[in-house]
Amino acid sequence: MKSKDIFSLIINPFTRIAGWQAFGFGLVIVVLTGIIGTFSNVAFDGVIDMHLTQKLTFVHSFEFLAIDIVSLVSIMTITGFIISKGFRFIDILGTMTLAKAPYIILAIAGYFTVSPDINEIMKNPFIVFQSLSFIILTLLSIPVTVWTITLLYNALKTSCGVKASKLTIAFIIALLVSEIISKVLIYKLM
Repeated sequence: MKSKDIFSLIINPFTRIAGWQAFGFGLVIVVLTGIIGTFSNVAFDGVIDMHLTQKLTFVHSFEFLAIDIVSLVSIMTITGFIISKGFRFIDILGTMTLAKAPYIILAIAGYFTVSPDINEIMKNPFIVFQSLSFIILTLLSIPVTVWTITLLYNALKTSCGVKASKLTIAFIIALLVSEIISKVLIYKLM
């Protein structure tokens, strides 16, 4: 396989996998992300959001992930009805779930991250710069989030068969709305 083909699959695997198969693979990765995230105290408390916590339970970890996926899939489905003449719900469900896969990298990286105590941060916010692992995780979160957003965009594009500026504008609005909804639901849960 050529490197160009590999790169294409990394940013848009949905040309080869969608529907139930994408949902199955995506669900396995999301569950692994939740398990690893719980042990590494990495909470995915938003559609495109991640935070280190002091203590994370399995219940909270999986509640956060469930809220994230339900919010994302619901809003992207509504978006699909607005911008597309036809699509299958299972394609949205599968591709959006699989698009969350890169976050497993951050869950794993959380194992190697020493987070300063919150009380110490409140006294001196610059203390976070003394933890090299915290800085590395923060920097790593940028390309992982960009990759995830790219996957989400390509998931909507492939699932709905829509191109051009209408897709871009609809995607940006839908992603922001789904992030806000997930945050509101998570904070009401807490």
